[in-house]
Amino acid sequence: MSPLVIVLCAAIAAAFAVLAIAKRRAPRAVLLLPDLQPRLAAAISAFQATATKPAWIPAAAAGAPDGAAAIEAALIANDADKALAAAEGVVAAAPGVASSRVWLAWALCANAEPAAAAAELERAAAIDAAAAASPLAVYVDARARHLTFEHGCGEVGAVPPLVTKGDVAIVTLAGSQGGAAWVTGSEDMHITQDELAAAVSEHRKVTAAALVRVLDALDAAPGFVDAAYLAARLAVKSGLVGAGRVLFAAVAPRIAGRPDAEAFARDARALDDPQAAVTAALEKAPPPTPPTAKRSRSLKVL
Repeated sequence: MSPLVIVLCAAIAAAFAVLAIAKRRAPRAVLLLPDLQPRLAAAISAFQATATKPAWIPAAAAGAPDGAAAIEAALIANDADKALAAAEGVVAAAPGVASSRVWLAWALCANAEPAAAAAELERAAAIDAAAAASPLAVYVDARARHLTFEHGCGEVGAVPPLVTKGDVAIVTLAGSQGGAAWVTGSEDMHITQDELAAAVSEHRKVTAAALVRVLDALDAAPGFVDAAYLAARLAVKSGLVGAGRVLFAAVAPRIAGRPDAEAFARDARALDDPQAAVTAALEKAPPPTPPTAKRSRSLKVL
């Protein structure tokens, strides 16, 4: 189990009651984010430049499999089950087509099954490396990586809130300046200085890696609205809030009619009222469960 999950499990078990710093020491060295601001700024500019052009639509892109339009339509209609059934049908009809696996991976992410999505991307890469490097594949990879991480920290759903209890915990832990802490609540648990540093480091490392990956997708398809939304979320979670706000504003007029429009509206409200978002994150604290790779019972193709 990762250091961050250990720390978050302790914090969640204690219901985030109080984080009392036991002692303060000189800050420990933790992994810092790479300097992503110039690259993020370039992606924002490129995305803004496509505002008067048609958006990049995965189903209309070269190499999209037969049936892609039906899968995307179901995702736009917020019918994740229908999208998954359609994607499974596409794979069953052409199991050796790598792009079919990529679309199945997208549908699996929409069904909150990131581990299964990652497995499909691996299968796609084994069939055709180029297809597995398409803008959609790279976007789904970034989404699956970060969603797997968030599920491991106790979140649920296909698009967890912009501000999660894990994010709040990291901000709190980072504020301890590397000192040890006591998490008190229904039970007391001591978190060492090294555990604090490792938890903060892991959160930063995973979030930055996912952001780098989705920026790769935007480099290849600057008008990819879904990727821009994910990049905006990850920018905020990485602490690049100013750039994240700019990208949220650029995505806002273009998100209508896209699969995650409802989640975007929720996240935009969180940006407008961050204190309410923090309160909501701490009020919703189900016990963490380990992520599992599930497949629909109807899918027989491996």
